[in-house]
Amino acid sequence: MILFGAERSATGWAEVSEVFRWLSTHLSQGELRVEVLAADVRGDLAYTVAYEHTTVSFDGGPRRYVRLRVTHLFRREDGAWKIVHRHGDGPSADPGS
Repeated sequence: MILFGAERSATGWAEVSEVFRWLSTHLSQGELRVEVLAADVRGDLAYTVAYEHTTVSFDGGPRRYVRLRVTHLFRREDGAWKIVHRHGDGPSADPGS
């Protein structure tokens, strides 16, 4: 497991878990709206391409609007869908913003 971005990067489950714990203590957000642009399912694999629209506060600072372009890959395991990959990038990489 490798995690890039999210304010910090990590390799391996122990480090990745620590980054997510750290993020949970520093970030708070309001409502999340997902704008799905494309999605498909083929057997036990699926994907979505979307924009995530949210407001977020870092360490109690002012809330700000954030739009991420995201891609999720899913795999069905024992009848349940699991995210096996997520990629998101912010507006600085979005020529349409």
